[in-house]
Amino acid sequence: MSVTIGELKTRAASLELEGVSASQVNAIRRTLIADVPKLAIEDVEFHLGPIRDEGTGKDYDSSTSMFDEGVALRLGLLPIPTDLAQFRRKSECTCGGAGCAQCQVMYSIDRKGPCTVYAKDVVPLGDPTLAVLEPEVPIVRLGAHQALLAYATAVVGTAREHAKWQVAHAVGLYPRPHVRIARKEGCTDACLKRTAASCPVNILEFGDGKLSVTDEVKCIDCHACEKTCEHGSIRIEPDEERFFLRFETDGSLSAREALRFALKDLRRRFEELREAVQAIP
Repeated sequence: MSVTIGELKTRAASLELEGVSASQVNAIRRTLIADVPKLAIEDVEFHLGPIRDEGTGKDYDSSTSMFDEGVALRLGLLPIPTDLAQFRRKSECTCGGAGCAQCQVMYSIDRKGPCTVYAKDVVPLGDPTLAVLEPEVPIVRLGAHQALLAYATAVVGTAREHAKWQVAHAVGLYPRPHVRIARKEGCTDACLKRTAASCPVNILEFGDGKLSVTDEVKCIDCHACEKTCEHGSIRIEPDEERFFLRFETDGSLSAREALRFALKDLRRRFEELREAVQAIP
């Protein structure tokens, strides 16, 4: 198998894989979606009762315009930067799941209305580098006599448990399309011109009585050209051994980190399967 990197940004990647089957690429896709771990807020403890502003002496109601469950759900979806070399699952931690700096991160929220509570108001207790990545995401609106005082705990998990732990998004794969051109009898220049003009990504050109492809990689496999040419002079055929894989991340891990973990995890599971099969008498 060979891999060509078309694009590798912090939060997005586009790869071309050659010498693979659809099932192999799909295994990578499914692992990216479901098995790459990250930090996400799991537990939220809301203060109950009145909240006093020490500066003004004014009392606020411990309530918001949403149910606490709704606020907790929004907190859980906030992207948190994750260093997989530092953090691990509670079940795998040396603290035995009691909670420590290697398996959980604590956050606090202390806002008094009227205002809008944003992700930047979810403040990490300790390491400031663990601040939420999208600070301007709104969470909830507070009225004039409302306040939100809460403590949240983020732990490591995967999307198999809940979607809030999903690192990779918009993960898609498709075979590389091949544009086959063979002018059929009765296909006129006018027909080929219409065919070239029908391409939405403008990769077909007509000149000197011939239809040609300028950049096959940009083909989006829409088959508009096939439908336009009524004589069948052009065909789009998928390559069953070359695939494009594209995905984005929420920023908790970079695209490179997510892909490396997915490939490493796949290798581990296939090794476990191989050993299990070999152990069969």
